[in-house]
Amino acid sequence: TRTGKSVGYDFGLKRFLTASDGDDIDAPLFFQRNADAVRKAGRELSRKKKGSRHRRQARLALARIHKKAANQRHDFHFKTANAICEKYALICLEDLNVKAMQRRWGRKVSDLGFAEFVKILEYAASQVGTTVIKIDRFYPSSQICSKCGYQNPETKDLRVREWVCPSCGEHHDRDRNAAENILKVGAST
Repeated sequence: TRTGKSVGYDFGLKRFLTASDGDDIDAPLFFQRNADAVRKAGRELSRKKKGSRHRRQARLALARIHKKAANQRHDFHFKTANAICEKYALICLEDLNVKAMQRRWGRKVSDLGFAEFVKILEYAASQVGTTVIKIDRFYPSSQICSKCGYQNPETKDLRVREWVCPSCGEHHDRDRNAAENILKVGAST
């Protein structure tokens, strides 16, 4: 392992990764970008007669659009993972239950491809000597004040995006606070 900067990342639906040091990465929702083309190609496919040559061509056109979105996502994951690994020696992430998140938020979680990104990040990290640490998924990273350690039960509600610590008065952005806590826990293991 090499020495250098450390970072904690909180995965989110608004931002792809919220960093503990403020260097956030936005989510380029590739499927959402191509949704109009997918809808159009799907309509074209549904109008074709079953078994016809035109239906086969329409099916391939739809498959090409899906493949394009997958390729864009894959490219984004590799470029992002390599950039992060070049910049940091220690990367701390939450070990998330992606399947449960897909059940709750559906296509958006699939579009972000977080599980695939983590595998790519771990591979990229192994190539350059960066350490990736996953913290326990049940650790209440968004509930604990990153300054004083007070646990705020009101932040269990996901609609609470910002809060003020009743103990020390620190103002927190939910995701940034979680990223800072993820870094603290990951760096101490």
